[in-house]
Amino acid sequence: MKITINWIYILGIDISKDKLDVCLLNRKARGSQSHQVPNNPKGFRQLGQWLDDRQAGKQQTIIVSEHTGRYGERLLRWSTDNTWKHAVVKTTALKKVTKEHHRKTDTFDAQKLAEYGDRFSDRLQVVEAPKPATGQLKRFQAERRKMVDRRAALKSKLTESDLHDADMQRLRQMWNQQIALLREHISELEASIKAIISEDSLLYQRHLTMQTAPGMGKVLDPLWLSLFAGQETLDPRKVSSRFGFAPHPHRSGSSVRSANRSSQFGNSEMRRVLHQAAQCVVTHYRHYRQYYQQKRGEGKPHLLVINNVKNKLIRLYCAMWNNRSKYDPNHIQKLKKSSKN
Repeated sequence: MKITINWIYILGIDISKDKLDVCLLNRKARGSQSHQVPNNPKGFRQLGQWLDDRQAGKQQTIIVSEHTGRYGERLLRWSTDNTWKHAVVKTTALKKVTKEHHRKTDTFDAQKLAEYGDRFSDRLQVVEAPKPATGQLKRFQAERRKMVDRRAALKSKLTESDLHDADMQRLRQMWNQQIALLREHISELEASIKAIISEDSLLYQRHLTMQTAPGMGKVLDPLWLSLFAGQETLDPRKVSSRFGFAPHPHRSGSSVRSANRSSQFGNSEMRRVLHQAAQCVVTHYRHYRQYYQQKRGEGKPHLLVINNVKNKLIRLYCAMWNNRSKYDPNHIQKLKKSSKN
């Protein structure tokens, strides 16, 4: 049987703040070479030259690195701009190829990333850096979330300040000043986010489409765009599972059996905002209000029904995203008429 090797070279890269440890695996010769370069534009150029010297061309080579957040952003931008194929894997990927528990070095991790790319080459998914507008939107959105959380923490301190057996007047003044400054900065960030969306034609078209959906308010709309901009289609099952709303079975043999349940994990801001959206549509949209009342009448718990509404909203949002179509408020009635016919 003929075996086709899609990638001749696998380049495993362990990313740290200041440097990149790399391991180039030759799948035909079954040999590997290690190297180290700085984690900056100069180091990326050195890496490109090092690969050229070893005749590891862009058509035969794929880069495999772990998801390391901001430390890997510049590398992904470089690989995208220079048309290198780049797969970013989860931080748990190395567990599939690492049986040695005591050894831990950056060089060793780079070797294991190359080995993972070799053994699981059929699972590698090439990714690209987001467009500059999308990247800026993600950064502003993340910073806004941190500021909102800090403001909430300060407000909580204010409400509890009277419980302390001490003079809290000066502290209350300081907290109020910080809250006022955070409020100003949050408003500035929201204006910047709105400007980014308006100035990018693709983001703006997505915004015009998604803002017509039930529950898609001024907070959820830019958050949804920041998470999914650049993706042509969305799978509602995967989106629900990603945010911890999808119910999964919990069974093992004959002794462990319980009702399906969601994981309760996922993006904390999206979980919070979608919960608010579900509460909103149950209050203000007849279709969702009737569904909620029906399920509550059947004895379903409040939070379970709200979780079901979240999944309904995700399916709606994904359908609008995939079809690039605005929300039709008569959609439910049309479906009922078509089913009767």
